[in-house]
Amino acid sequence: RVRPLTLTRVQDCLATAFVGREAEVATLTALGRRVVAGHGCVVLIEGEPGIGKSALLEAARNPLAAAGLHIRVGAAEELRQGVPFAGVCSWLNDTGTTSPIDALRSGDRVGDVAATHELAIAEAILDQIDSWCAAGPIALVMDDAHWADRSSSALLHRLCTLVDELPLLLVLAARPLPHDPDFAALSAELVARQAPMLRLGALPDTDAAELVRHLVGAEPGPRLLEKVAEAGGNPLHVTELVAALVRDGAIRVIADTADPAGAAVANPSASLAEAITQRLDFLSRPTRDVLPMAAALGPTIDVADLAVVLKIPILDAWSAVTEALDGGLLIRVDSELVFRHDLIRRALADRLPASLRSDLLQQAGQALQSTEAPIERVAYYMWVADRELDRTSLDWLISVADKLIVRAPELAKRLLSRVAAAPDLDAGMRSVLIRLRIHALLWDGNATEAESVAREALLTQPDIEFHWLLAQIFQAQARLTDAVALAEEVLSTRELDAEDAARFLGMSGLGNFFLERFAAAERAGRQAVTLGESTGNRLATGYGLTAVGAVRYTQGHLDEALDLSARIPALFDDGTGPDQFDPYALYAHCLIELDRLSDAEEVLQTAIGRNRRFRGVYLSSNLVAKARMYLVGGRWDDALAECTASMQTPDVLGYATVAHTVAALIGIRRGTFLPDPDGLPAPDDRPGNIGYAHLHPWVKALTHEARGRPDLALELLVDTHNRLADGLASATLHYIYPDIARLAAETGEAHAARAVVASADLLSSRQPTASRTGTALLCRGLADSDPDVLRTAASAFRQSGRPLFEAQAHENAAVLLAAAGRVPESRNALDAAVELYSGLGASWDCARAVARVRPYGIRRGVRGPRNRPKSGWAALTDTERKVATQVAEGLSNTDIAAQMFLSRRTIQSHVSNILAKLDLHSRREIPTAMPQSH
Repeated sequence: RVRPLTLTRVQDCLATAFVGREAEVATLTALGRRVVAGHGCVVLIEGEPGIGKSALLEAARNPLAAAGLHIRVGAAEELRQGVPFAGVCSWLNDTGTTSPIDALRSGDRVGDVAATHELAIAEAILDQIDSWCAAGPIALVMDDAHWADRSSSALLHRLCTLVDELPLLLVLAARPLPHDPDFAALSAELVARQAPMLRLGALPDTDAAELVRHLVGAEPGPRLLEKVAEAGGNPLHVTELVAALVRDGAIRVIADTADPAGAAVANPSASLAEAITQRLDFLSRPTRDVLPMAAALGPTIDVADLAVVLKIPILDAWSAVTEALDGGLLIRVDSELVFRHDLIRRALADRLPASLRSDLLQQAGQALQSTEAPIERVAYYMWVADRELDRTSLDWLISVADKLIVRAPELAKRLLSRVAAAPDLDAGMRSVLIRLRIHALLWDGNATEAESVAREALLTQPDIEFHWLLAQIFQAQARLTDAVALAEEVLSTRELDAEDAARFLGMSGLGNFFLERFAAAERAGRQAVTLGESTGNRLATGYGLTAVGAVRYTQGHLDEALDLSARIPALFDDGTGPDQFDPYALYAHCLIELDRLSDAEEVLQTAIGRNRRFRGVYLSSNLVAKARMYLVGGRWDDALAECTASMQTPDVLGYATVAHTVAALIGIRRGTFLPDPDGLPAPDDRPGNIGYAHLHPWVKALTHEARGRPDLALELLVDTHNRLADGLASATLHYIYPDIARLAAETGEAHAARAVVASADLLSSRQPTASRTGTALLCRGLADSDPDVLRTAASAFRQSGRPLFEAQAHENAAVLLAAAGRVPESRNALDAAVELYSGLGASWDCARAVARVRPYGIRRGVRGPRNRPKSGWAALTDTERKVATQVAEGLSNTDIAAQMFLSRRTIQSHVSNILAKLDLHSRREIPTAMPQSH
């Protein structure tokens, strides 16, 4: 019995042509079950093109779903590598609501110097994933991950650090090396983490035979298997080779065995590309004409756009697409039409001559400008066509440039760079395009090239906007001296209208503040406020208020600084705002120093929310401010959580270094000396380090004292005080005064004692808050050896809510009372100090206090709390217990953060601490570890 094979038979089998890989499917299923049990993980699937990575992902969907995972599948595309988050956006497209990317792009405003807009989008995406994980175990699958854009790769890095705590299976499918640098770094991280890897090789001969059997519906004969062996076990090549043989009528089924008919087979060694393109021979003439052009336009086909570009009726376009679907060249993925494999698309596109492809892409760029096509796709066509733009296209590009810079900064940078260099532009058009190019370079984080472009433009076009952009470039590089010099040069040499003068005065004022030129900062700032308010320029007004308020804050005039800073947020209450300063930061700092800690916490959380929603450049500084507030307020575990969150945040202004230092300060006082004080990152000259310049030497000084060198500790603290007393750090320099006063008393350094008394008195006279009054009293009580003054200082610190300093006042009073023979009073003061230190976990301070009174025969009493245990439920802080309770109730980190007025990163840090203290591996185990009575 002889029967011929039809191409229809093969095409009908393509959708189900998956054989072998049972072990790989089983591995993915087993990992899925582990995720359901609470142990998240990342798995990388590697293999050459056509080897079956995509088919494996599809085959694993049902087993993973059956195991209890909700599955979201996405894919990166080579043609969209320049579009931020293109690789992960398909995870978000079926949520039924506006995705985080779309929500954050609404308006698409190019900021003043913003290069961290992507941070806000990344945070929003992580919030969404966190919410999914709270609802149940989830698998996030990314095919062709080697083509992931830079932003998607960075997000995948972040997810890799989070999977241990989430019910998340992250599956990445990629080609083997070489990769682009971003994905290569991700692959290296996965290797370092010993993440599971599945490397797909050639199908074994038995599986290849089974695939052929599936395609032809009969047992493959020896000659057919010999021909199929030329495909090297690559499933796509096997499929296309069999299809080519069937198209040529070269296979017959005889007695249920399929073998080539006759002595020879046409094109027996046809390449994969040749096998694919031979498919076109069996399509109609119109489809053969349309399909290669559709392939040249990209992997996804929009029928309406295709009709517009090719200038054909939409019914003709639909007819060609339908025939390609029937022929197995196209498939439907969700609501999109895509080529069945990118190798198929490439083979078809390569049939067009290079000049014709370029013409087609230029035509696409022109035709789609007036449609609803994504602007980044239109711009991509303009870029790859490599042709000069006509005036209509130039006007379109200028009209969408802001949005394009936000959505696809790399593409915008390249396109604008080429277009701005075109020879036949008029001066006005060239100036506009150069300004946009500089914005694109800044947005993409390339300040060095932006500076070069701006300087070159100023040689021929002394446009005031180029001066402004150059000053912003200096700010983006933390070159404040250059920014101020340029601003002041423009102010003195150019005739400016009031609005431009206000901008440059504001920049001069704020820059001079960070350069610690306070008189110049206040003078320029006040002028900026006057001109800014008269012209309605909110940016200039905000600059000026920040500069003047910061100067008054640094000089200790807190009420005046508070009044000025309270006016800034209202300038930007529409959600927009500057990139050069945070409208809330100064206000929050004033509230902290005025002992209004709860009000400051609320303002800082507002600031954190704003930075997460928009650009995030000040997120790290806000987190450090909260850590500092929790440090003085006695919430040290919360301070450490904020430090950890700050360290994990992209650091533009130098605050991550400060976070390490605050954590080390707490580690010393708790006696753990973790992190190692000797391993702290060295401060640099960025604003964050300048404003907290006393913290690093404070840590070093306490380390000297702990190693038995109080003389070195005092010398370092006194030098720090003398060096910073009139600078940017002076607003919080008084935090080190109690240790200076104590060490001066212990070492008999009367001059140091008198100097710190004078400084503390001056600070208190300018703003007699409870904490500053307490500091002045503590310093004077030690200098005068008056325990009663020290007890008054303790009362002031208690009123201000600063338990560390209150404990220090009690400790010093206990020593002086013991020396005076007032033993019962000394013991009471010691017990008060020990109780406060124990509440903080400050075992090093506690041990020092006990040791200082031991020579007088004073021993620690038996009452008062002991240090918190290191593990178990009792080891959790109040905040951690609240977090654990809400985790047990099924809330996501994002939901908990919203309820507790903390950042999601901070909640993430708390969850990590909870898992460590309870010796758990996953947040899903937390409910079982909670006490029954809780």
